[in-house]
Amino acid sequence: MHKKKKLSIVDKLLITAINLEENGKRPFTAEDFVVNAWKNFPDAFGLSGHIDDKGHRKYPDSNRVFAEIMGSKPIRKKGFLEKVGTKLYQLTESGQGQARRLSARFLSDGDTEPDTGKSGLDRAMVLQIKRLFSSKAIEKYIGQRIEEITFYDACAFWSITPRSSAIQFENKIANFNNVIQTALKDAKGKKLTFEHGGRAYSPKEMKLLIGVHELLMKTYKQQIDAIMKRKDERL
Repeated sequence: MHKKKKLSIVDKLLITAINLEENGKRPFTAEDFVVNAWKNFPDAFGLSGHIDDKGHRKYPDSNRVFAEIMGSKPIRKKGFLEKVGTKLYQLTESGQGQARRLSARFLSDGDTEPDTGKSGLDRAMVLQIKRLFSSKAIEKYIGQRIEEITFYDACAFWSITPRSSAIQFENKIANFNNVIQTALKDAKGKKLTFEHGGRAYSPKEMKLLIGVHELLMKTYKQQIDAIMKRKDERL
């Protein structure tokens, strides 16, 4: 019998986000996020003091949701949700994978989810890994042209820009780590094949991505330090 635990606030936001995206809203607005989080989980995201005849909160609490998606709150700190415009958000690759797993468990098991520890690669995560392997930074590294790797190559590898904020950078790094660790766990020490007849990647190659990431972090520490000083962000 599986050990069960209640969905966390982050879990509930992920389920809300994947529902929006699967219904054609990618990216989705902050307002849509507020309303749908409340519809899915009124007791977690409803305005206190206004209860309907079933005992549920009748109105959405926008401040409750905004507090969870601003700055370095867990859902973004963990690399699951990213801001892509003014009041526009979308799930990252690892966020989509985590959200789909949670959503499937939620739909089949009510407001609880089994703690199975099971991992798996979502399609978005597969595309992210392929993108990383086709990056200029990896191409130059494998071609023994490490000295030619520029900061712009590093930014492209991480999917940021030189003007990114601290939370944007932390978000992308967390997403990178989530994707790679999930892939390594899924491979279980064997080659990882994403599709029939497709390119297979060995655990050694997957770890190469980690090595290049660490090299770029060290090489461009000064530029990263400048990014980490940009703390201000609006909704």
